[in-house]
Amino acid sequence: MQNECSNNILIIGGPNVGKTHFGGQLYGRLQMRNSYYKIVSPPENLLVFKEVLENLNDGKSAGHTNVSANQVLELEVEDEKGNSLLFSFPDYGGEQVKSIVNDRRINKLWADQIEKSDAWMLFMRLDEVRAIDDIINRGLPEQEILKQRSESQESMVLSTSAFYVELLQMLLFAKKTSVQAKVLNPALTIVLSCWDCIAAQVNDKLPKEVLEERLPSLYSFINTIWKENAWSVIGLSSTEKTLSNEISDADYIKLGPENFGYIITPDGKKEKDLTLSILK
Repeated sequence: MQNECSNNILIIGGPNVGKTHFGGQLYGRLQMRNSYYKIVSPPENLLVFKEVLENLNDGKSAGHTNVSANQVLELEVEDEKGNSLLFSFPDYGGEQVKSIVNDRRINKLWADQIEKSDAWMLFMRLDEVRAIDDIINRGLPEQEILKQRSESQESMVLSTSAFYVELLQMLLFAKKTSVQAKVLNPALTIVLSCWDCIAAQVNDKLPKEVLEERLPSLYSFINTIWKENAWSVIGLSSTEKTLSNEISDADYIKLGPENFGYIITPDGKKEKDLTLSILK
């Protein structure tokens, strides 16, 4: 007898964190029917990933999602044991995520997606984390620099950790999730995308260890709010290499995009099956 379960995954991430490439590659893996998950019924609308798959098959990088886009790819998938789940992939411009924090506002479309979800995949790129000046690693600046800063009218910019902490707090509030007890639902997966850009620097550390090292405040927040078995960290390289949007990659054309990309599991294993990233 097959056991059915409901699992609505919300993909969350700002601009240029690799959500679109991940979606295209994930759907390509599901189509191959040789991964942990397989498609039970095809989605009604493939427009979300059509351009991604076409570009990758041509050995090129996919373009960024339109800022105002709000489309959803829903499909039923089944694991190796016959358990089925509904996978919902909302596709949107990453600037919308930045606006949630900057404007301190969640619109109705986002509120509906948050309410329906019971698992979140939060994408971030550690290779683009901006270093913050502090007295420990930068020392005291010259008096002239301090004077220039005091006269500057630039708005304060949140650190990467502070941004993601604020974002998660707003999402939890929108979902009406109490934090008086540690959170079990929604489950949270932190996706450290573009792992190939930092792989040589992390020295085989576990993804969770890399997150703790690079963004300790965010790590501490998540570890405090979520139950231990309700959150995890994975590394992800959807394309395994940096692709150009102008020059085709010969290996992609010869071998096909389904032969590129990998995840680093929470326990440090490198897996080519990208569908394992949505395993709860």
